[in-house]
This record gives sequence, C-alpha cells and structure tokens, in this order.
Amino acid sequence: MPEKNKLFRVENCKLCGECLSKCPEMFLPLDAAREEKAAINRREMSRRVSRSCTSCHNCDLYCPNDANPCETIVNQWWVKYQNQGLHPRARYFMPLERENFRTYVAERLPEDERKLLLSWDLQSKCEEFIYPGCNVCAVPYLTMTSLLPKLPIRGGLDWCCGEMIYRMGLYDLFENQGEKMRARFGAMGAKEILMMCTAGTVIFSRVLPEKFGIRFEAKFKPLVRYLWEELEAGRIKIERKLELTATVQDSCYAKFLGPEFMELPRKILERIGVTVKEMPRSKGQMVCCGIGAGFSIESGYHPYDLSKSTVKRVREAKKTGADIICGYCAGCLQMLSVGQMFYPGAPELYHLLELVQMAAGEEPKRRIKARAKLFLQGVLVNQAPSLLSRKRFFPEAP
Repeated sequence: MPEKNKLFRVENCKLCGECLSKCPEMFLPLDAAREEKAAINRREMSRRVSRSCTSCHNCDLYCPNDANPCETIVNQWWVKYQNQGLHPRARYFMPLERENFRTYVAERLPEDERKLLLSWDLQSKCEEFIYPGCNVCAVPYLTMTSLLPKLPIRGGLDWCCGEMIYRMGLYDLFENQGEKMRARFGAMGAKEILMMCTAGTVIFSRVLPEKFGIRFEAKFKPLVRYLWEELEAGRIKIERKLELTATVQDSCYAKFLGPEFMELPRKILERIGVTVKEMPRSKGQMVCCGIGAGFSIESGYHPYDLSKSTVKRVREAKKTGADIICGYCAGCLQMLSVGQMFYPGAPELYHLLELVQMAAGEEPKRRIKARAKLFLQGVLVNQAPSLLSRKRFFPEAP
C-alpha cells in the first residue's frame, strides 16, 4: 500500500535532520536527528523515536526536500503491524471496532443527544448537509445552537473518515473506509458539506485524493471558516464581548489547510472579545492534545502514554495564565477534558463554537465534564483488563 501510493520519498531525503530536530515532541540535537533519520531510511528505528512520534505530520512541513519523513516512520508501524498485529489494549480505541471508546459513550448519552444521533444516521439523497464527524457524535450537544445553518446533519460513528487509523499506519483499513465513504457520499449526491471535523476536512479533501487516489465529488468547508465568514458578513451578530483570555489547542490537521486557516480561530476569538495567550508549542509548532501519544505500534494506546501526554498539554495551557482553553476539534475537547480531571486548577475548556454562542447571546449546554467522566469510566471498564495481555490481534474492516 504505502509503496504503491508513494506516501514517502526516501530518495528525496538529504539527511539534513531538520525533521527530527524541529519535531516539537523530540527536539533532537541535529547530529542525533541525522543519525536517527538515516536509520529510519534503512528501515531501522529506535524505540525512543517510534514511541515519541505522534504522527502529527509536522515534520513533513519542516522537510525542505518534500521527502515526507513522517510517512517513513508510520510506514514502519504498518510493516510491523502486518507481521505481528496490535496490542489488545488498542482494540478499545479502534474507531471501526463494533465496541470502542465512542460507542461506549454514545450508548450512555442523555436522551436528547441519543435522539440527535439517531436522526443523523440517514443515507437518503442530500446534496448539502453538515457532517459532524466521529468526535462530535460523542458530544452531540455541540450542535444544539442556532448558529449552524439550517441544513440536515448526516453522520454516525460508522461514517468515520479514518484519520486515527491513517495516523497509526493501518493503510488497508484506511483505504477501505475511504472507498466506503466515497460510495456513501456519491450515492447521496453530496455536493456541499459543512465539516465540523477539521481532520475529516483534510482526510476527504487532501489525504485520500492525493495519497490514495480516492476522490470525492463534494466540496468540503470547515466549520471554522464558516463561522468567520458569518461573523464577517454580520449574519452572526455579537451581543456582548466576552472579555476573557484563552490559549488555543490547534487541530493536528489545521496546518494542512495553511497558515491563514490557523489564524482564523484566533481572529474569531479576537472578534468576540477574547485575548489569545499562545502556548510555546502552537501554530506551526503545535502538538497533539494527547491521543497521538497512543498511535505508535509500541504504545498501542497505553493509558500511561495517553495520560502523560494529555496532562502535559493541560499543564502547558495552565502556564500561559489564560482563563480558558479553546479548541475547535471535538476530539481535542474530549482528550483535554479527561486531562483536566488529573490536573486541579486547569483552565476551563471550551469549544470555539460555544464561545461564539456566548458572544451571540446563546447559552451553550456545557456538558463536557460529565462526558469526560464517561470517557474515563469506559477506559477503566473496557481497556484496563487487557493491559497485561501478550496476545495480538488484527482488526478487520467492518
């Protein structure tokens, strides 16, 4: 799969070491970075690099030679996975498994949110709709606002774009899911889709077409851009300035939409009266909310790796002195909400949409703390029993 689609370009690599020396998770000295990259190109890799990599793809942007260094790491996970499978603890975090961390939460949602999920899961003809993405399916209350356009919402947990399995290097499952979603959108006659998921925006519009040849007829607009355009046009009216300070947790996929896109959440915050205090690792040096710490085949979503990475990010946010943490990815919202449980005094956590609601005079539902307890409960009940198992498994496409 990777070879066929030329996901990585070892022949372009000049062993400059920029990828691993600028990596915001590793920051290796330049000489060490060059040595590690040379080993990776030989299909060797230290456990340190493999375990530290969150496959955020920042290094692809740092590389001056278009060699796609992240893919050289993830490709080794793919090869290792083909040979030995995954740790059983990873099963609970696999988005295409029949029972996983999102289905556990979805089955325990309040009645009003369960009804929303049921109403979304329709595949009838629909040219224009809102796509919530898997993460919003775990926090459907975010859609309870008049700020979204009066369009049907179409989605469900099996409408996943596959970004987690892509970043794990499970290319067979990812390509299968991409084909499934192309067929689904095509049968619906989809033409314009408003994406509440930044990851899905990039997967459908960039990754699947450019790297796997899976092209969609529909156009995809990210929610952040929609909100900015509505504010600019005056269709979303600001009733009050919020007078808060916030630090921004960027989506790992935002950088693929360009620097201008990464500024949009900050421009929206400024427009509604929120002053931004940046964390040291933000924008072009941004790091994952914590879930990426589990993507490597060595980690297999080990709860220690996930917890350590998430709490570290919450600590960075706290050090800015900001009143709140603002995210525009519902997945980041969920991970950081669990991290807050282990870090007393952490700033309150808001989705960007909730802040715009407040500025526009609406009162958001604010259910993230209760949802965090469900996420943690699910891990303890479903993942913990498999932590010491030495068995392996090979996930199958649904």
